[in-house]
Amino acid sequence: MPITLDADLHPSLYPLAWLVGSWRGTGAVQLSAEDGEGQGRRIEQELSARDAGDGTLAWSMRTWVLDAPPPLPPTSVFANGPADPEAEDAADRSADDAALERRLLISEKGTWRVLGPVPGQDLEAAAAAKPGSPAAIVSYQLEARIEDDRGTVEVFAGEVRGPRIQLAADHVGRTGPHPGHERTTRMFGLVGGRLMWLIDRAAEGEPLTTWMSAELDRA
Repeated sequence: MPITLDADLHPSLYPLAWLVGSWRGTGAVQLSAEDGEGQGRRIEQELSARDAGDGTLAWSMRTWVLDAPPPLPPTSVFANGPADPEAEDAADRSADDAALERRLLISEKGTWRVLGPVPGQDLEAAAAAKPGSPAAIVSYQLEARIEDDRGTVEVFAGEVRGPRIQLAADHVGRTGPHPGHERTTRMFGLVGGRLMWLIDRAAEGEPLTTWMSAELDRA
């Protein structure tokens, strides 16, 4: 799907033009149950990515958790294995039930920067290639600093390549309670006009596992 550039968008943000805007949708989060086991729950999410006017991207996201099972794939990465008709019916009923308990899970704000092309690419060949072809795509370095309402600060480095983003934070700072994770990654993709993204987290000495996934439409 072609990306229409806003004439007022700062040129440094062109690689992120497809992300700019307001998004809303649903997904899943993996929470800890009382017995310590993981428990997938349904979420609702609102996300905003806008031109801050100084060459940076202003980021904000709010996520609410619902007292309902997570959606089935492709939205949720937590619903693995063969389909369960009863679980599917429950998820459908939950999606239509406006009376579900809903509480704010996390709110965050931050700033993204595009640093320039990733070194080692043939930029001349990319410029000469047919627009929209794989050979014309250039990867750009990114950095982002995101702080949530619990005082957790994550500083990411990564890259954007076409309608895909990968970010990683190898250190997580905090001014509030311990967030429970020491490393985290984020992956974004634009698929059929929908924004799909997920957050992986890892406690100290543990492997990364998916904590949250979402599938959003433009609001």
